[in-house]
Amino acid sequence: MHLAPLLVIQLLTSFGGCSGSSSFLDQAIELMEESPLLDTHIDLPQIIRSLNRRPLDAIPQLNSSFPGHVDIPRMRQGRLGGAFWTVWAPCYDVTGEDPGSDFNTPTNHLRDSMEMLDIIQNMIARHPEHLQYARSSTEVWSAFKAGKIASLIGMEGTHLLGNSLGALRLFAQLGVRYLTLTHTCHSAFASSAGPGGPIDPVHEGNALTQLGKELVRELNRVGILVDLSHTSDATMRQAIALSEAPVVWTHAGARALWDHPRNVPDDILRLIGDGPGKKDGVIQSIFFPPFIGPNPGANVSRVADHIEHIAGIVGKNRVGIASDFDGMYISVDGLEDASKYPNIVAELLSRGWTSEEMRGVMGGNLMRIMDEVDAVSERLRDQLPSSAIWEKRKDLPSIKWGGGGIQTYWPRDVKDAVEKMTVRHDEL
Repeated sequence: MHLAPLLVIQLLTSFGGCSGSSSFLDQAIELMEESPLLDTHIDLPQIIRSLNRRPLDAIPQLNSSFPGHVDIPRMRQGRLGGAFWTVWAPCYDVTGEDPGSDFNTPTNHLRDSMEMLDIIQNMIARHPEHLQYARSSTEVWSAFKAGKIASLIGMEGTHLLGNSLGALRLFAQLGVRYLTLTHTCHSAFASSAGPGGPIDPVHEGNALTQLGKELVRELNRVGILVDLSHTSDATMRQAIALSEAPVVWTHAGARALWDHPRNVPDDILRLIGDGPGKKDGVIQSIFFPPFIGPNPGANVSRVADHIEHIAGIVGKNRVGIASDFDGMYISVDGLEDASKYPNIVAELLSRGWTSEEMRGVMGGNLMRIMDEVDAVSERLRDQLPSSAIWEKRKDLPSIKWGGGGIQTYWPRDVKDAVEKMTVRHDEL
């Protein structure tokens, strides 16, 4: 049974619970003040970029009323403990840029992703009394204990990487903590589930490319979480099998409850867990109504249904919370903006989830996975970086970089070596 949202809130605030006469909502707030709730997907940086010719000029406004779902006052009201701010730029169909069938035509995505990362870094720097950078679970707790919102960085879509593992490694150095293997478009690395409707496959098996397989290994090596949100089912299966580290879905739902290609099917959920043939991981449940369904009618109770369904397969220690705030055009009733996080915690408490289980859902489960990913990275630290390149690139070796004629930038022996590499045809 799915109760109307207002009735849900009334019930949560009137029934007593394990804390004597306090309401489930009171219990939720108490828990959130003791243990951080981490939201793994907030698109606030794209709102800043979308509304402002000079995006950095808008950052001071975050400490007052700001368009969209998220600003600092509402995060504080919602007792948000930590957020993954998203480095993202829309796929080719939105930007009007065509990378071509071989993904080699240059686009502005790498530039845009660097500017989005710059926005995030400046958000944190300009609001030090509220936001504190974090990458590890230890740093999340440090920020939380200091009364700050732990600020982590996620990256959504490999179309942002310019087909380059070198770019990935630099993003790792700049603090990116997870990478979503696709957004709504295919990339040189992996196959996507698309925007919601059918999408024609372009890679063998509609899964990872050879470069994508190297990418997963490199993510393990540098300690970036492998995020399977948005990917095709085949990409999910391959990445789970290939990754030495646990995997994540940073914002997804259960396909058994709502048949949407962005949601995770039960047969793939069964690959997550302990035991032979399984991989550890965590599935962070999204608030976006098209993935929750039906709409109208998507409410906080329905989000909890997805969490409980997923937990019924993978365990309560492998689920979490992901809003997708500022990245969606409609919101769930009862979870309309960043002030409403306590409602989902209260809803699960009202269903019998214990305080300890809720500490896991709010962030403990995710931080355990982060620690395991860090442990794998530490084990692989002596491995050399992958030298793989996109097989369809035509710019390497860079035989045109030396200029030409007598105005060459190469030493003579390098010029001679390049000339020997150049195919020559005998005159007829």
